[in-house]
Amino acid sequence: MMRLSTQFMFQSRIDSLSKAMTGYNDLSSRLSAGQTLLTPSDDPTGASQAVTLQSALSRMSQFDMARTYAQDALGQEDNTLGSIANLLSEDLSEKIVAAGNGAYSDEDRQALATELQGIRDNLLDLANTKNSDGRYIFGGYKTGSAPFQDDGTYVGGDTAMTQVVSDSTEMQVGHTGSDVFMSGTADDLFASLDAAISALQQPVTNDADRQALQDTLDSTNRSIKSNIDNLGKVRAVVGTNLQQLETLGFSADALGIDTQSHLQETLGSDWDSMITLLSQSKMSEFALNSSMTVFQSMQQLNIFNIVG
Repeated sequence: MMRLSTQFMFQSRIDSLSKAMTGYNDLSSRLSAGQTLLTPSDDPTGASQAVTLQSALSRMSQFDMARTYAQDALGQEDNTLGSIANLLSEDLSEKIVAAGNGAYSDEDRQALATELQGIRDNLLDLANTKNSDGRYIFGGYKTGSAPFQDDGTYVGGDTAMTQVVSDSTEMQVGHTGSDVFMSGTADDLFASLDAAISALQQPVTNDADRQALQDTLDSTNRSIKSNIDNLGKVRAVVGTNLQQLETLGFSADALGIDTQSHLQETLGSDWDSMITLLSQSKMSEFALNSSMTVFQSMQQLNIFNIVG
């Protein structure tokens, strides 16, 4: 009878020690992982909700990268448009107007033609601006080749680039070269400048020559003013989109923080859950040590020497 009672006590202590060790290892695993929910069986509802929240955060991250791309694209476009506007200055219009009066000699007009050619070349370089990836920013979706040929002809895409930047927002993140330089219209910038340059290079020998020159310069001046107005409208769109991206970013940041907090609570990785888990781990460690101490003490009793 004594032998059976002792065997039962011994087995009971083994079971108790095993249970304490299992509990401690389980809590240690959760503590090492930094969360209480490790497997779906821990909390099926919570696990399902965690998957949904993680998917939402992943989608937010993708939109965040999309907004960064859009901001970079629009920012570079705005800088380039600013450089174009600086070339089409009031001073340029005044020079073109002055070149039509009788005070300019053929040499003066030739000098202005040379100046206009330089401006025109700079404009062509800006029209074929590339981004950091080597893609042309004014080519629409045809980003792999220069949108403007040397003669100023636009050969880029017909559709401006767009980007989905949130669940409900798709915005234009660039303009085609034809939209910016009014290509193919009566105010085509490169065609107008080329006409003025050609006219200024011709000698003026009579009133008919002077009138023809004046007509060409007047037309070029009107085109420049139209292009300046057009640039203002294009930059307004860019500015509006940049502001919208900033607003979307603020909203997304707030939603991301809230979603991340909710996910941490669901996984049990928030601050309160981790404090509770740490406390439970300490208590479990104490219980394990106590069980081991009792078990070791029982092993030392002589009565166990006769078991078996």
